[in-house]
Amino acid sequence: MIPVLFMRLEALQRIYEHNGVVKIDHMFSREEINSLRLEYDSLIETRETSEIYRDEPLVVLWTHVVGAQKKTCRLSELPGFKSLIYKKIAPFIASFLDANKKVELLQLLEVIVFNKPPQKSNVLNWHQDVAYFPVKPNNQVAVWFPLSDVNSEMGPMVYAHGSHKLGIKGSTNLHTREVFEGEDRELIPDNPQDIGLEVQEYPLTQEQMLIHDGYTWHYSKPNRSENSQRMGVSVRFLTETVVFDPRPGQGAAFTKQIDVKPGDKIESPCFPIVWKRS
Repeated sequence: MIPVLFMRLEALQRIYEHNGVVKIDHMFSREEINSLRLEYDSLIETRETSEIYRDEPLVVLWTHVVGAQKKTCRLSELPGFKSLIYKKIAPFIASFLDANKKVELLQLLEVIVFNKPPQKSNVLNWHQDVAYFPVKPNNQVAVWFPLSDVNSEMGPMVYAHGSHKLGIKGSTNLHTREVFEGEDRELIPDNPQDIGLEVQEYPLTQEQMLIHDGYTWHYSKPNRSENSQRMGVSVRFLTETVVFDPRPGQGAAFTKQIDVKPGDKIESPCFPIVWKRS
């Protein structure tokens, strides 16, 4: 599987650099992803806590329904997810990004398991990841992959190609697009096509994964299917050493996991460095 990916690496990198997002085929086996789904289902049945942990990476368990309470767990409580991130995803991202010596490191920033229930989930509005994290420099890369096949009806990821070249934008409530108090940066437009950007949705199978730049604009539609859960996993990495740079409306969970002053480096077991260029 992996050698086939490496044969196509330069072409995939060109797509990523041009669009700010690229789809990777044959990244996982269905057996791998089905085992993660079973692990998640077993945990979520009895999970009630939204505790913020300060001793290891946090996983946010987020149901896309207005008013739903985000739940949390430690990454070690989902050992299959942890193994996949450390042993497969991070090494691949390092090889993908470091071909031209463009990254210093990969520091695990965030892990989210998303669930869009059928018929009652809502839109997660246009946003870019970097707008929500109080760090500088603020260069990030994220991956997104489904725990079951996601077709157009189920609310796939949608991206504005080339938007990663337009700088940082303002942060808003992802459900309502309400602007956070104190936010003074230009917002992402309601329709990026109005400024000439190509917008494309990305249905995925369990074997596929998306990689997107932290500056790339994206959103997801509601799950309009009759009875299919739309579930996916997002893993974000910082790509260089950063310092704390607080702003309004940024990183609610992130800021609760650290005890630093503005200008301090982000060094914490909650945000481990999983790869560093030697």
